[in-house]
Amino acid sequence: MSQPKRKEETVGREMTGDEALAYVLKEIGVKRVFTSNAVPDFLRERLAQYGLEIDISLSVREALELADAFARDSGDAGVVISTPGSSLLEGSSVVAQAFSDSVPLLMIGTLRSYRDVGKARVGELKSPDDVSSSLSPFIKFKERVISIEEITVTVEKGYKEALSNRMRPALVEIAEELFRLKAYPLSTAEQKPERKTPDKNTVAKVAEVMGNSKLPVVVAGYGVRASNASPQLLELAELLDAPVITTFRAKGVFPASHPLYAGEGLGAFSTEVASKLMMEADSILVLGSRLPQLSTAGWSMRYKGFLMHNNVDGEDIGKVVMPQLPIVADTGLFLKELITILKQKLKENIKREVRSEIASSRRVFTMKPHSGLWPYDVTRLLQQFKFSRYFVDLSAPTLDLVRLPIESPVWNTSESILEKGIGVAGVLQSNDPGALGITDLAGVLRNVGLIQQRAEKAKGVILVLNDGGATYLDTFKSDIPSIGKSGTFVDVDEFLERSTGAVTVDTYGGLKDILERRDPKLKVINVKIDPDYESIVLLKP
Repeated sequence: MSQPKRKEETVGREMTGDEALAYVLKEIGVKRVFTSNAVPDFLRERLAQYGLEIDISLSVREALELADAFARDSGDAGVVISTPGSSLLEGSSVVAQAFSDSVPLLMIGTLRSYRDVGKARVGELKSPDDVSSSLSPFIKFKERVISIEEITVTVEKGYKEALSNRMRPALVEIAEELFRLKAYPLSTAEQKPERKTPDKNTVAKVAEVMGNSKLPVVVAGYGVRASNASPQLLELAELLDAPVITTFRAKGVFPASHPLYAGEGLGAFSTEVASKLMMEADSILVLGSRLPQLSTAGWSMRYKGFLMHNNVDGEDIGKVVMPQLPIVADTGLFLKELITILKQKLKENIKREVRSEIASSRRVFTMKPHSGLWPYDVTRLLQQFKFSRYFVDLSAPTLDLVRLPIESPVWNTSESILEKGIGVAGVLQSNDPGALGITDLAGVLRNVGLIQQRAEKAKGVILVLNDGGATYLDTFKSDIPSIGKSGTFVDVDEFLERSTGAVTVDTYGGLKDILERRDPKLKVINVKIDPDYESIVLLKP
């Protein structure tokens, strides 16, 4: 137990532990809390008293899925309260994916007791350390609170850590005894998330290389979006007249309609013009990316130019390729500094012939004649509609959707694919009639209960690209992902229609017709995909 503090160091009044928790969440700017129906009524009432929106699911795993989708969409930390904390283990794969994808989560779990443990209470593990130990590989911060005074500062610190530099999940554990006791909580310190500043000499070197390049190319990763640096990326590209290629997850950080946009993906998964530009570039700047297996087609990209690699996490630089110039810094801060130096160096924006080359390469991908629906048919059709945000579970039948043109940072997906749920949870948490979720059969079946809980109040569209489970994303035969054939086919059309209210369509015209219908309520569309489809992105099996 901490030493008593002077009253002027506290919030100024006595509080129970539950009130201290609600107070600090409001103080640090949290507006929405995700939890399960197991949250005690007194805590729910206290959170509501402080004006916090309480999003209740039937399980902590579902709460974690919704919080994860919220964090990806908003850039803020998704806050989850689990009573008891052991229930967080239900969603360990969700937490692991958030850790891999740099998604900020603040998990607040309760301990049954910090004093008399081992009494085999309901929901209690063998040791009070078991939950944090189990989640340790997937969290960047963990701390336990055993005094009311420290609830405020510890929760504030966890929230700040989740959002600092490389954003990732954080865990705060609070002993349940504190909810029934009173004390004077410490005042918050108004801590702000930290952002790693770039080394000025390194930035100057990048400016020198790019300013003197005949053809610089920029590869933009998710770090551009995480640092809210899309405007700076656009300014840099136009200043240097440099083509921009995005990773699959970073789609939208650069407008797809811009004449300098060369497409998404590298290596075998890149567009033709992007592959050509990578080989011709004399300098390449990679921004905020780990260069993951999916976006790089198993790291198959080829290049000859001087490589500069920026990432906020230095551990991710050099794992895939060894750059001539590593840049460990927040992508947004780095871009601002780089643009400032380039503007001093260049009297006017550079003009190259690359825009016309990119424009002439843009075309609709051609496919051989086929009767059933293929994934790219759905992609082409969706280009006729405008959605305000996109949530996509990448898999074999959904991967062609990465060729869908996106104009702003509203594209949410995962390239680690440890868990499927973004396509469903993203739409359900958004409360946005313009939201589009895209998933496959496994993704919807895993989340049928979540759809049933929210069907009456939810808005938006969920597309299920249903190939009957006949295909999967094969990363066993080669590092370059391809379409694997499962040898099975599962017919669940009737189940989806009955359990989720899904409408089944198997033609281009049928899908277009239902998408054109204006409906304020949630639409689940079971899109029958020909199991023998071919992909415009993935290699044949």
